[in-house]
Amino acid sequence: MDVDNHVANRYRQESENWSKYTTDSEHKRTAESWFLADTVDVWRHRRMYACLDPLLQAYPDSEWLTVGDGRFGKDAHYILEKGHKVLASDISDTLLKIGAEKGYIREFKVANAEELCFDSGSFDFVLCKESYHHFPRPMLALYEMLRVARKGVVLIEPCEAPVLCEPNFVMKRLIKRMLLRYGLASILRTQDMRVIRDYGNVWEEVGNYVYTISEREIEKVALGLRYPACAFKGLNDFYEKGVEFEKATDDSLLFRKAKEHIARLDQLGRTGRNHYMMLVAMIFKLPLEAAASQVLKEGGFVVRLLPENPYVNQRKDENQSQA
Repeated sequence: MDVDNHVANRYRQESENWSKYTTDSEHKRTAESWFLADTVDVWRHRRMYACLDPLLQAYPDSEWLTVGDGRFGKDAHYILEKGHKVLASDISDTLLKIGAEKGYIREFKVANAEELCFDSGSFDFVLCKESYHHFPRPMLALYEMLRVARKGVVLIEPCEAPVLCEPNFVMKRLIKRMLLRYGLASILRTQDMRVIRDYGNVWEEVGNYVYTISEREIEKVALGLRYPACAFKGLNDFYEKGVEFEKATDDSLLFRKAKEHIARLDQLGRTGRNHYMMLVAMIFKLPLEAAASQVLKEGGFVVRLLPENPYVNQRKDENQSQA
């Protein structure tokens, strides 16, 4: 397949997908639930948004850009609630217009994540929540986000599972391949899409390969660009059809189920028996102030100060001695 055509088709599909939420009755009902404030679904996403609080606290006057924020600008809405200036962006403005008309967000812009239409250093921070894994060329998008950010970029995305070297690992993989060979790949239902899993790989029905992220992958990006620090935090989540409309109250069985499921996964994660489903990854372009680093650590983040390239300093010394 021609790569350029594939990429263009993927972005066209993503853009057209938002129109369903203004025309199809079932999609419209789901979209309307995104404005509610007391559902299990809102509770789920608030848990993710809360990971931004240490950064919002440490940089109280920061200006933000959200990327892939097509659901009325929900990501931008949270940042706006916290008193920060923020611009919402997405490949389509279908729902962003409605969000602005309702006063849910203030500013928005149509922007392709792989070629952002902003000058370098236009925003203090850039947030991409659960959109990176949809992009056809996500690494291009990450470099663009880093370009337009002055201080850093935040990703909240599915976390790549580590490769396990257990005794039965090879046998399990062979069995999985045999099942796939005879067309028995597992098909799972998710929020509003069909997902097909082939050992370690995931494709969504809309046509995209799901790019998961890892700490090491993000760290290598930062090292390659000589950035000084990263911060990471693992998260678990729960989804079941109906959370969009279920009230997050103590008498809700679905709410109780969600909390218990996440609590079990968190316990497994803390003891190293399971990896976290989601990863909050931050790349900092400027040295972290001690106060900011402390706030992040108190918020459960692992702050990783990155080493400087020794050969760059060596060349500087050589040039100075020759001068």
